[in-house]
Amino acid sequence: MPRSRPQLSLLTLDSTPESVSGARRHTDQVLHCWHARVELSDAARLVVSELATNAVRARGGPHGFTLSLVLDRDHLLVQVGDRDPQPPRPREAGPDATGGRGLHLVDTLSSRWGYYRTAPDGKVVWAELPADAATEPAAPPHHVLVDVNQPRVPTSPPPPADRCR
Repeated sequence: MPRSRPQLSLLTLDSTPESVSGARRHTDQVLHCWHARVELSDAARLVVSELATNAVRARGGPHGFTLSLVLDRDHLLVQVGDRDPQPPRPREAGPDATGGRGLHLVDTLSSRWGYYRTAPDGKVVWAELPADAATEPAAPPHHVLVDVNQPRVPTSPPPPADRCR
């Protein structure tokens, strides 16, 4: 189904571990309503899960985090914002480690990813996934690319008639 205008979804969640599964469910439901390919939905759920987990770990408490999904003809843009100004840092994880692989997974599933700072304190970590192929990496998995330029976002949300109910 060709898209003439970008589709947009915005959600604010509490900074609790339960919110990570809520972010995944929301992503799945929204992409289903937008008739996205199953492969894109699967990749997006993984990316959202990793970025939401990092947001919850970065700064728990009453501030919560935001999830934004923007789908146009070519890309799905996933953005997760939190109140921690520290940039995301990929780390090396040993074979027995229980964590530390999330940003490498984001890098593998996205065509590009990065972050930008928000005022007064905080950041948004974003990833672009190709809409026509869910797993088209921009670089070999052993080389992590971080793009610090803010991605393109639509200037306004789609009209209410475009929403799936």
